[in-house]
Amino acid sequence: MKKATLLALIACLFSFSAAAEEPAKTEPQVTSEPPKTVAAAPSQTQVKIGYVDIAKIAGESAAGKAATAKMKGKNEKYRSQIKNRQKSLEKMKRNIESQLPVLTPPQRQAKIKELEKKVAEFQKYVQDAEKEMRKMEGEFTESILKSIQNAAENYGKTHGFAAIVPKRDLLYLGSMVDVQDVTEDIIKDIH
Repeated sequence: MKKATLLALIACLFSFSAAAEEPAKTEPQVTSEPPKTVAAAPSQTQVKIGYVDIAKIAGESAAGKAATAKMKGKNEKYRSQIKNRQKSLEKMKRNIESQLPVLTPPQRQAKIKELEKKVAEFQKYVQDAEKEMRKMEGEFTESILKSIQNAAENYGKTHGFAAIVPKRDLLYLGSMVDVQDVTEDIIKDIH
């Protein structure tokens, strides 16, 4: 998506600069006055490019705040459950260690096996929780990027922009480009 946007932007810029560089096909006029220097021809068209700070939009838009709050709540729930399970395992381990001197070898084996099973269950729970959080984060990222793209497209069409790109993609813009930060406007448009 980034490459396609940049290629379209470059193609657009080249088409404007090529049109501006074409020589005029008029007959030369002979005057006695020296030619005047002109800084920029008034007939040159400026290209409007907008840029957005995606991280700011994700953090400050209503959709971003809602998703962040949801993820934070889910993360806190998992942390609490992991902490409780960990305490339970530690208690179980201390209990087994205190009983070891009076247990027969088969009883010790059974208790150790039971503890190992609980540890394996705990580890699986932690892995599943991490997997669920990564999945939620991926869904959030995809959703917010889609919302940003839709809002940027609507805003760009409405306000006459040739392109709206992520801020980090701007490395250089010539004098024929009117560049504007439209982050705040996009934040308002995201639902």
